[in-house]
Amino acid sequence: MKKKVTEKEYFCECVRQNEGSMYTLAIGILKNEADAADVMQDAILKAYCNLDQLKDRNKFRPWILSIVHNTAIEYIRKRKNIVDLEEQEQLASPEPAVDTATKLTVREAIQKLKLPYRTVIILFYYEDYSVRQIAEVMNASVIAIKQHLSRGRKMLAQPLHKEDFFQ
Repeated sequence: MKKKVTEKEYFCECVRQNEGSMYTLAIGILKNEADAADVMQDAILKAYCNLDQLKDRNKFRPWILSIVHNTAIEYIRKRKNIVDLEEQEQLASPEPAVDTATKLTVREAIQKLKLPYRTVIILFYYEDYSVRQIAEVMNASVIAIKQHLSRGRKMLAQPLHKEDFFQ
């Protein structure tokens, strides 16, 4: 006899499976580990309170990432008038380092991008999202996402020496 999974168990398991992607997106938008952690907590709470709005369980990942994205943007808007005096901490790569210097250079260049370019680049290259999936997460058109990707790549090509990174 198979035990029925409760909504709470389902939700917790899905959050565990997606927490890396959620954190990558939050840190990419906010550029600060503490803020990213706060936004993740808020997003998880919002998602749990609105779990009944998720009609298709197979779309949990884009749904939760959309909530993280919107929560991070909301957080930025609320904090616009606050000056952050702390310096940003260097991000450690969670994957095994192939070329640490290159990864740090690319990550630093991405962190300097303005929103929404930074978000689109992170979702496309780090999370392997399709343009259509990114459009869903960001509540934008596919055309707008393609434009953001193109512009983001151009912005990154200048400081990164295009021939070294975009082959």
